[in-house]
Amino acid sequence: MSLNWREIELILSELPLQGSSLQQTIQHDFHSLSWNFYHPEEGRWTLYTEFGTPFSRLHAVNKPITYNQRGKTAKLQRFIQFSRANLEGSKVIEVYQQPFDRLVLLKLDNHGRRLNMYLRFYSGPGANILITDQDDILQDLLYRRPNRNEHSKGIFTLPPVQQEEKVFLVRPRTETSFNLQIEAEYGTNSNEATYEDLVRKVQAKAEKELRILQNTVSSQLKTLRFCEGFDSFRKIADILSANQHLLTTRMESIDLEDWESGKIIHIELDEKQKASANIALYYEKYQKAKGTYENALAEVEKAKKALSEKESHYSEILREDQDRTRAIARLQRELKEGKVQQTVQQKTGLVLHSGEYTLLVGRNAKENDELLRHHVRGNDYWLHTRDYPGGYVFIKYIKNKSVPLDVLLDAANLALIFSKAKSQKKAELYYTQVKYLRRVKEGKTGLVIPTQEKNISVTLDDGRLSRLLLEHANA
Repeated sequence: MSLNWREIELILSELPLQGSSLQQTIQHDFHSLSWNFYHPEEGRWTLYTEFGTPFSRLHAVNKPITYNQRGKTAKLQRFIQFSRANLEGSKVIEVYQQPFDRLVLLKLDNHGRRLNMYLRFYSGPGANILITDQDDILQDLLYRRPNRNEHSKGIFTLPPVQQEEKVFLVRPRTETSFNLQIEAEYGTNSNEATYEDLVRKVQAKAEKELRILQNTVSSQLKTLRFCEGFDSFRKIADILSANQHLLTTRMESIDLEDWESGKIIHIELDEKQKASANIALYYEKYQKAKGTYENALAEVEKAKKALSEKESHYSEILREDQDRTRAIARLQRELKEGKVQQTVQQKTGLVLHSGEYTLLVGRNAKENDELLRHHVRGNDYWLHTRDYPGGYVFIKYIKNKSVPLDVLLDAANLALIFSKAKSQKKAELYYTQVKYLRRVKEGKTGLVIPTQEKNISVTLDDGRLSRLLLEHANA
């Protein structure tokens, strides 16, 4: 609950504002600031203010506000820059409170320059700090609100004095000063509310990350089950090879004996292909299925490990038996560090992993060109969207292994998301090995023409992308 006007009046009566000089302004977040003053008789003291929250208030600070209690803003805000340049060094020459109102005016003198600081401890969008010159022309504001005519160079006008329609009372008093009482009450309540809000946000973040990892495990386990019989393709190829003399063109199938079981097995054939081509086709199926199986196995192990680590991590962070101040600091760090950051592990492009395969992503023409020149080799695979400009995605070659379909789909989704086709959520792509790319003479940076390319259609898979980028952000 915010302070009412009578409580603000009582707070002001205890503060040595008049005659104090402003030495430093500190903005803790978008709603709260500390003002460090010096008074010739009282010495150094700090005023804390909070606006637009359920705990809007002002009071002297007895206990220093540390980083653990109020996190610093990630970037210095415009208002604090103005304050440091124009308000610090000013002397408070007059303090005024609008009758029956939560509006406070501090008249400042900064070496002959007169400024007015209006502090509005209202609820919701009415809360603000407004700095005007002596003619009440706005110089800067904590919150710019053009719809209320609150912007630089606008004119601020004090609202007319209203009679008190509702009787406001000062809350039951303790034996300490009212400033100390408010600091203690709001510090505890605000801390608890902040903690509960942070817990909700971290729980939501945890649920999202754990769900992605659980879906990854489930998806890859399905792939494992689907491909676990990959060795059967090699056996069929071996049987066909041993019986190649029985194969003729235009055969749709053949029944041959499995020498291990002694049973007759039915083998489908491509009637348009020669015997050698049909044998090669089954060996190719074996290599692809084996590669997909091994990649899925690596993904399952990686996802299970990440899932276990994440569960332990969040279990520790969300423990209820922690000191509140330290818990708040940990939760704030978790939310800050948990933002997906596209930081890179090399100077050019993104580096991600799909199972045992490494994926390199160029996000613009310069990165595409740099990757082509210095980070890929002839046997690596290249993907790019058809008919849309975008980044290049490369799959690093692994000797004696065919690229599994899952890895190709991972790379295709990345090529889609880093292209102008992103808004379409689907696209046609082509892919080929780097050795089959030809640079365009005197063409644009990174421009190439593919040869011996193959086509692949892809529809944006949010789960697949989330897994790739989440693993990258947490790497």
